Amino acid sequence: MKPLTENSFQIDLVMDRCGVVCKYILIVFNIILTVLGFASLVFGLWLNFQDNARDMFSVNDDDKESIDSDVFHIVVYILVILGSVMVALGIFGEHAACNDSKIALQVFCVFLFLLAAAAIAVGALAYTSKDTVGKKLGELYGDVYKLYEKNKDETVAATLKYVHDLLQCCGSAGVQLTELVQKTCPKADDAMTHPTCQESIKRFMDQQAPLVTGVFVGTGALLITQVVCAALFSSKILRD
Repeated sequence: MKPLTENSFQIDLVMDRCGVVCKYILIVFNIILTVLGFASLVFGLWLNFQDNARDMFSVNDDDKESIDSDVFHIVVYILVILGSVMVALGIFGEHAACNDSKIALQVFCVFLFLLAAAAIAVGALAYTSKDTVGKKLGELYGDVYKLYEKNKDETVAATLKYVHDLLQCCGSAGVQLTELVQKTCPKADDAMTHPTCQESIKRFMDQQAPLVTGVFVGTGALLITQVVCAALFSSKILRD
């Protein structure tokens, strides 16, 4: 039977190695979190200040009833706010890990756990509200459709073409398909044989809702593993 002191030494050695591994895992994780957050923030700001996107914010009085930019506003706000939170949390976590700050790591654990809980909640909400989400995305498509008919911008045309090719759809419900928009539709003998995109978006959301939920829940699980890693690293600092 080995002496108790030898067993204690082996436990301390294992904890030392776990602490070092967790430290570098946290450093890499926070770098990735910061980069993704910065990308989300920049993309949200680009959408807000890009000329074609701004047209949806400053429509004429005659167009206010036909073009509703509420969905677009929500998307931009989510991208900017989420990106800002991710950047701030990533920088704070990097500071906590690099400086072996026990208090900072504990605060980081709390915020990371809240972010994980939010990701899981959003995943569950996306599944239970898939019909509402599909409807809102359909409204956003209708806004982009009307914007292209109004401005005939090539960037908006590329967006429509991507959606049309992805969903194999063409046109907006209740709106007569024009020759201008028909150029962005998938190649077919008769473009009118394609379903409207609102219908295809709803069907797509019904089919992909479990996948979207899985992505959010998986992200939450990954964040929870980082919480455990940060807590283990914090306990290592306490033992030192």
